Amino acid sequence: MITMKIKDLSALTMLGVYDWERLEKRQVLLNIELHIDCDTACQSDELKDAVDYAILEEKIVNLLENSEYNLLEKLVADVGNLLLAQDARIKKAIVEVDKAGALKYARSVSVCAEFMAN
Repeated sequence: MITMKIKDLSALTMLGVYDWERLEKRQVLLNIELHIDCDTACQSDELKDAVDYAILEEKIVNLLENSEYNLLEKLVADVGNLLLAQDARIKKAIVEVDKAGALKYARSVSVCAEFMAN
């Protein structure tokens, strides 16, 4: 088992419950930790045997750019479920999403959730 981290992944999505938040897409920042069964990849050193993080990035950005969310909680759940569905070698995903400008006196608000494969 290895841990893979995708740090500070930036994507644009429609997010928020207030009218002023829904005037245009906003940037969110994702930090993702994946626990991956990598026995085959560790032996073969071949991309075909590994979880391809470039594909994960593309799928996450595509999901967010083509979705609308009221709540961070739903956004985090969608990303976590997408990751687990993408590759059976992903056994656990921890997803944190930062929403900048959500509070007057804080840089951001984030929601973090853990997802386990069945």
